[in-house]
Amino acid sequence: MKALVLSGGGSKGSYQIGVWKALKKLHIKFDIVTGTSSGAINGVLITQNSYFKALRIWKKLSYKNIFGDEFTNSNEIKTLYKTFAKNFISDGGTEVNELHELIKANININRFYKSKINYGLVTYNLTTMKPIQLEKKDIPKDQLSEYILASASCFPAFKKMNIEGNDYIDGGYYDNIPINLAINMGADEAIVVDLSSIGLKKKPKKKIKTITIKPNNQLSNFLLFDKEASKKNMKYGYNDTLKVFNKLEGNKYTFKLNEIKKFEDLYLENYKKILYRIFDTKEQVEKFNRLIKIETKEKLKRELVNLIIEDIGYKYNIDDTKIYTCYSFNNELIKKVVKDLRKEKDDSILYFYKLLQDEEYRTIKKEAIIRPFDLLRAIYIYSVME
Repeated sequence: MKALVLSGGGSKGSYQIGVWKALKKLHIKFDIVTGTSSGAINGVLITQNSYFKALRIWKKLSYKNIFGDEFTNSNEIKTLYKTFAKNFISDGGTEVNELHELIKANININRFYKSKINYGLVTYNLTTMKPIQLEKKDIPKDQLSEYILASASCFPAFKKMNIEGNDYIDGGYYDNIPINLAINMGADEAIVVDLSSIGLKKKPKKKIKTITIKPNNQLSNFLLFDKEASKKNMKYGYNDTLKVFNKLEGNKYTFKLNEIKKFEDLYLENYKKILYRIFDTKEQVEKFNRLIKIETKEKLKRELVNLIIEDIGYKYNIDDTKIYTCYSFNNELIKKVVKDLRKEKDDSILYFYKLLQDEEYRTIKKEAIIRPFDLLRAIYIYSVME
């Protein structure tokens, strides 16, 4: 049986909706879904097959519909932490009544319990000091929303969840990636969505076939409930999943299949040509390559995307949520570089680019030793712009 295992991660949970979208595109189905915290919330929606409902929830999620009108609407992380700390000291944590109502409003009891997908969640009973792992059959219908919220009660930021006299807190205090729960439920293979968030992680007690999907990009802070951040996280989740299943390529930036080869061809042709203009002999070229620890053409190919293309993308604020071809990425880069050139920005990369334009190879040779990677990036920009 195949399981989908969803880690906790607060507001980072929006990433998992992007993963779900990609898995739907790939026609990958599950027999089991297990989740902790926000993974438990998403897991219910996946079990009852409410994709568009999940999409609407995360796209509209804000402090108001989690905590109510009185909570700060600031996106400043320091302000948020101060508010959570103040609420913990004065009231034992922040009330999440609105979140509870949101969960209840979006659960379809009949669809959930009749679904062929089995479901499990993790929470922690603070009263008995014992972890609680519940399958669908163990959760009373009239307490489903309470146990979901118990799994997502991010204490001490949120208040503890009380169920029949017992206090429950976030399942991440026991197991933030509930693969063992999935194994107990019969899983012999799993797709694990690890949000790389705070929480304890248990090692799998049994070796099963596992595919792990993790964010390549920096997700929003786990307590930052902002609809724009959620939309961005969802795009990351979609892109990363299709990379894992070899339908897209790239690392922090995302490209259609076989596009990176076009970057390599464009760059390597100019790289060798320009280096021989700058340095007088083959030995000097090899010495420079050793300086940047790229001694071979094959290694340069492997390092190209991380060291050059993706770094340039961040340097010039190119959107990292889109899916690019070599042509479309370079078009975006040209627009940004032209804009900075017009502004005459003080930029080491553009400095080298202008020297290349003016064929000032002696000056480049002297300064390349100090800033070798900026020269590499300038050579790429030169290749694209000329």
